[in-house]
Amino acid sequence: MTETQTGLIGSVTLYMLAMLGIGFWTSKKIKDTADYIVAGNRLGWWLSIGTIFATWFGAETCMGASRTAFEKGIMGVIADPFGAGLCLVLSGVFFVKFFYKMKAKTIIDYFERRYGKVMARILSLIYIPVYVGWVAAQVLAFGVILHSLTGIPDTACIVISTAVVILYTYWGGMWAVTITDFVQMIILIAGFVVLFPILLKEVGGFAVMKAELPDGFFSFYPRSFSPLDWLNYLQAWMLVGIGSLPGQDLFQRIMAPKSIRIARWSSIYSGILYVFIGLLPVFLGMMGRMVLPGQSGDAILIDLSMKYLPTVLIAVMIGALLSAIMSTVSSAILAPAGIIGHNIVSALKPDAGEALKLQWCKRSILIIGAGSLAIALYFKNIYLLCTQSWGILLVGVAAPMIAGVYWKKANTYGAMAGAVTGTLAWIIFSFVLGDGYPNNLFGFLISCVSLIAVSWMTQGIQKPLVGEGPEECRADSIDGDRNAVRARKKMTDGACS
Repeated sequence: MTETQTGLIGSVTLYMLAMLGIGFWTSKKIKDTADYIVAGNRLGWWLSIGTIFATWFGAETCMGASRTAFEKGIMGVIADPFGAGLCLVLSGVFFVKFFYKMKAKTIIDYFERRYGKVMARILSLIYIPVYVGWVAAQVLAFGVILHSLTGIPDTACIVISTAVVILYTYWGGMWAVTITDFVQMIILIAGFVVLFPILLKEVGGFAVMKAELPDGFFSFYPRSFSPLDWLNYLQAWMLVGIGSLPGQDLFQRIMAPKSIRIARWSSIYSGILYVFIGLLPVFLGMMGRMVLPGQSGDAILIDLSMKYLPTVLIAVMIGALLSAIMSTVSSAILAPAGIIGHNIVSALKPDAGEALKLQWCKRSILIIGAGSLAIALYFKNIYLLCTQSWGILLVGVAAPMIAGVYWKKANTYGAMAGAVTGTLAWIIFSFVLGDGYPNNLFGFLISCVSLIAVSWMTQGIQKPLVGEGPEECRADSIDGDRNAVRARKKMTDGACS
């Protein structure tokens, strides 16, 4: 092992110990599930922006997008960072105000109040595989980095990285994730700001890049008139741009700030920042194709750092990559753990107290982490794992969420039809048509049509009531007319304001 490798391993070890220390320290702040899931709704501007940005800036943005840009250029990374940045802006403009007023802990709380308990339980099960796949992508990227630095076998690296993230998330929940996200955001930006100008000077600037890279590498939209190309392009925008709107990780972060104004503008600012910083690994991947043409692109950012940076700056860059991944994986583990502990446990045991819910939130982190580790050991494409994970939310959950906010006639039967038909259509199209077709887009469109049609046809059976106030003013549509009458009476009497 070289002196450089020894120094880098020491730096990585210190970094991991620091993250574990933060997790242990923040565990003292945890009193109930509100602290564990949404940090007690006490985040200010900097922590809010930091946790949103760092959560989304993960393996798919660093390792995945740089590799894909290395192979395909800008058109290969429309889903992330462009679609992801769009999602954060859309969330801040159209959804944050509505959700924040609910004072809910999970996105499943919203579905339960809007569509009823049965629908909420069905959707809660859809969320688990989404986050298991997302976590798997993060720990896979973490393993790639450790393997590149140390030469330790991939399997051992993936296991080590999973263990570290599980520990500090288990201890501190959303508080630990928030504090580490802020620290990691600073390290991340510093790392890319250091490497980017060095590589840009090395290749001779953007004009030289455009001249030497293959035609179309800087294209932002399809140059052909093929309908299939444009449909795939639209799907790329929607996979994360719309598919991530109902994400539990995003919901936690718009509920955690201490005011609506902070929640709303933190999402918008984070989206803008995300696109600008997210383009740095994209351009670095494209530069890597020029200066390291013989590489596969799998670990192009590591390869570039090792070749062009001194040891101290390599440590900064590695810290940036680890920061991006660890912030995302901790959030991705916490999101389904919150749903399991807060929603699924309550469904199975209605009289469950806060202590039991908190206990299951923590147990779920271990379960989700173990499942993700198993998937990471078998799947090797980081970008594909991430985009396909979010594709599940696009086809099964996005339409019910959006319709629930903006269309008062959407009811439980329509939402259930939309979730089921969209998911089934996506699965069928994926098997029948295969890759190369916008199967997620087809599934989403079928989900929308089914939701609208069934909601219209069942208005006589079930007329949903959508309140604007607190929980007791929102009818539980699955439980029948008694709640609707009670909610109407509260609204008439002025209880909801």
